[in-house]
Amino acid sequence: MNFIISNCKYSYFVLFLLFLILVFPNLACQRKGNCDVFDSTKLISLDDLYSKKSYHFLDEALIEPDSVYKLILFGINLGSLPEEISCLKYLNTLEASNCNLDTLPNYLDEMLYLQGLYLSGNEFAEIPDVVYHIPNLRRIRFDDNKFKTIPENLLTMKSVEELYFGENEISQIPEQLFDMEKVRIIELGNNEISELKPDVSKLKNLEVLVLKNNQLNDIPFEELLSLKNLRFLNLKGNKIPYQLLDSLRKSMPNTKLDY
Repeated sequence: MNFIISNCKYSYFVLFLLFLILVFPNLACQRKGNCDVFDSTKLISLDDLYSKKSYHFLDEALIEPDSVYKLILFGINLGSLPEEISCLKYLNTLEASNCNLDTLPNYLDEMLYLQGLYLSGNEFAEIPDVVYHIPNLRRIRFDDNKFKTIPENLLTMKSVEELYFGENEISQIPEQLFDMEKVRIIELGNNEISELKPDVSKLKNLEVLVLKNNQLNDIPFEELLSLKNLRFLNLKGNKIPYQLLDSLRKSMPNTKLDY
């Protein structure tokens, strides 16, 4: 009789473990992180990434996690990013906009292929430290949050190519930003910026600059002309004299200027 009871208890224990694994898939997901051999072919270019499927539900993405490159969660009251996202080994783009976030999990720095982190419409007033340790991060989006400044640590990330900090309360562009040689897109519209410094000429790879609806009343004319790769410049909703803007437009025939 004791033998039968022991076997029954063992069976129940095994069933309980199976239940946990099925209900909580992250327990079965092992984050290999830096132990994995890095596969550069899984670091997808931006053009190729557009053709990849976008997953909008985490449950769906977890069915075949190694085939997921883009996860887009929008308008979900998450509070924090689920642990299961760490199972998406080859994730290149993570968007969690309007999700009531103000912190980020530590596992993000183990996501070796993450290039785009889009966190618009959340509650961030500063960037969590883990962001600075994501090894291949190139595109960062924190528009419509609660920033009053662009954090200096971010400006030391030389791999970053796109910065989105529109619709915050930023009053000044830090000088270190002009040392980010690889940056192609800067979006700082709908802030409180009153000056664009001549050092903008150092951004030789800059293609898009958005400064609409700020407090600018002047521009570094010659320095903007020196940006040969600039294809779009938005200066709408400032206090810059119309004649100056019109002269800039005529002097930059290869740049679309909105004013």
